[in-house]
Amino acid sequence: MSNYDSHKIYEIGFIGAGNMAQAIGLAFVKKGICKAENILVSAPSENNKKPWRDVGVAVTSDNNAVFCCSKIVILATKPQYFQKVVSGLFTKTIGLPLNILISIMAGITLSTLHEMFDLDPSSLFKVMPNTPSLIGQGFSVIAHMDNADSKKIFENLPTVKYLMGAVGGVEVIPESLMNAAGAVSGSGPAYAFLIIEALADGAVKQGIPRDLAVRLAASAIAGGSLMVLETGKHTGQLKDMVTSAGGSTIAALHALERGGVRSAMMDAIEAATNRWEKMGEKK
Repeated sequence: MSNYDSHKIYEIGFIGAGNMAQAIGLAFVKKGICKAENILVSAPSENNKKPWRDVGVAVTSDNNAVFCCSKIVILATKPQYFQKVVSGLFTKTIGLPLNILISIMAGITLSTLHEMFDLDPSSLFKVMPNTPSLIGQGFSVIAHMDNADSKKIFENLPTVKYLMGAVGGVEVIPESLMNAAGAVSGSGPAYAFLIIEALADGAVKQGIPRDLAVRLAASAIAGGSLMVLETGKHTGQLKDMVTSAGGSTIAALHALERGGVRSAMMDAIEAATNRWEKMGEKK
């Protein structure tokens, strides 16, 4: 059964049930972090409810049910719907079981959350996961309010890190770095897809079949990434391991440098950071 019980207090609630919420919440169930029957999810779409129902999670169309009956609430709606969703909530939290409120909405600041919700600053967290979280290989950055009580943060932050660890790595950063982190981690998978596509196109031009070209390119990027993460060696050192004197790799690197790939990547991070900041200003 996955029917919502109005007399029950749920451990975790999701307002919003889309792809990222599903990746996080279903990972909680799969990894034993929280039993399905102790999770409550609200969403207007029956299609979004189905994956939750299938594993026994309680579902509802009432956002207030989640907000008023959950100890931890994860706001996972699209940012453009934030004002509409909040306007329909009973945001006075006195007497509610709510202990921690986590937002995974891009562009919504902690100060905005604090203005909207009657919660202690130490209960508010902003989290930015990325799309590889959908396959359990993501990375999430976490921020809390600067004026939050340090003792209470010490109590609540490990819970947030534990939860987000279900879909990948976690790191706590100041909120002031969230936009830049989003430009690298949040948007980064798109850069990787573009690079893989370009490498595959180059391979196809040289006569390699498309399917194989994509697998070769993706494997090179995935393997190279793991070497960075697991060896701890500087990227320049790892690059030199592949680059022999007078060989094909140094010729290729020369072509990339001549094409401005390095500066283009840096420009991309700057452009994305600026856009993240503008998105936040609109909220």
